[in-house]
Amino acid sequence: MFTGVSLVSSAVAAQTIYLVPQYRYNSAASKESSSTFIAPANTVLTGRWHGGDENGQTVYQYATLQAVNEYNQPVSGTIAVQTLEWSNWIKESSGIWFDAPQGTVLIGRQHSGDENGNTRYLTGRVTLNGLPTEVIDVTTSGGIKESGSIWFTTDARRVMTGRMHQGDENKNTYYRSGTLRVALPPAPNAFRIIAKLHPQEAFFPMAPLDFIRASRFRHHKGWGTDQGYNKTTGSWVTGDDKSWDYFDVPVSYINSFTINPDGTNRRPRDSNSGSDWNVFLQPEGHPQGNASPTGQVPSFRYRTQDGRQQYWLFYGYNESTHLISFSHQGDWEDIIVHTDNGLITGASLSAHGERTFHPVSSLQTYVDGNIQVLVVYVAKGTHALYPTVGNFHIGGTDETRDGGVEWVITQYVQELQDQPWKDYAGAWGEVGEQAATTGPLGPWHKKIQ
Repeated sequence: MFTGVSLVSSAVAAQTIYLVPQYRYNSAASKESSSTFIAPANTVLTGRWHGGDENGQTVYQYATLQAVNEYNQPVSGTIAVQTLEWSNWIKESSGIWFDAPQGTVLIGRQHSGDENGNTRYLTGRVTLNGLPTEVIDVTTSGGIKESGSIWFTTDARRVMTGRMHQGDENKNTYYRSGTLRVALPPAPNAFRIIAKLHPQEAFFPMAPLDFIRASRFRHHKGWGTDQGYNKTTGSWVTGDDKSWDYFDVPVSYINSFTINPDGTNRRPRDSNSGSDWNVFLQPEGHPQGNASPTGQVPSFRYRTQDGRQQYWLFYGYNESTHLISFSHQGDWEDIIVHTDNGLITGASLSAHGERTFHPVSSLQTYVDGNIQVLVVYVAKGTHALYPTVGNFHIGGTDETRDGGVEWVITQYVQELQDQPWKDYAGAWGEVGEQAATTGPLGPWHKKIQ
């Protein structure tokens, strides 16, 4: 059902429109161990506060929405919030993220018991004059001690879209928030690219900034003991310290480790790495990414003067375990689209460090209204790209299938040249025994010329 409508003052035109928090309110406090909160009609969640253990109090912040254009000027229309359904229960202490499916936001939460009890979330869909919205520019907060009586609130343009807690009340909670953009009809002669993941895929697309926030920044010392960068003291420290001071290092500092003056890079084990100050990003374990990536995880576009468009895709983990394991943290793949008068004429798909060109006659394309749609398939685990369902690579070890998550990579595109991490020339992932099991070099240093 619809939970409410809000009128704003002039007609929606063909422009970029955002729905942003307007007026914010705090809920009454409730005991966390037996709490249910649903945002009032026509509001969405924008913050949360908790103090103490499961017997402590929790307060939510919720907000009405207003429509604005790219110049932050009010735009008219009817804003409606439609209540969807509760999520499955999640063990609160498990460290499992709940992310609202693309095009939806958080409007409620229910929790029962202590940290080993269960939590679930209520989602809602927001529309403007019946037009759906998409969630873009998703960010992840830093860790907030659950018992610390510390507010998390979204910024002026974002609403809550996800949450995760791991451990007891003295451990950290993390939040995700994004901007609501009205999904206006696409322009004529546009194209859409859909990457179909395997139905048994376990490692999904991931925003590079989320990978950086979850990583330590490390200096590979070869035969010696690696060092970690302490962001609090601004110093490199020998050892394997995993305290919070070593995670979420400022991107600007990481990005200062660029290609060496002699043209070598800083990726350990790389055949073109320099002799010193080779560095790597190292998250814990196997980052799983976002199972609802459309509109939440960006692709990164690089355009050449001859009209080709290269779309870079990032995953937190590459799983390759047939006979000999070549698994590694971090995984960059790319699609190069060749066009003529705005229509796709062919595409080059990456697989295991190589690219294969496929003319449009051997690609799966169709027309949806006035949009040309290209479908590509993502191999289970390795994320290698292929034009059809099947088994590929050595011994058929790359498997693609229908029925999995469909990632519309052209729905949320950022320009590669504008990324704050593009110059970083180290490894996106920990150092393995060989180059193939070490995190890859970033896309700026592998883009087409």
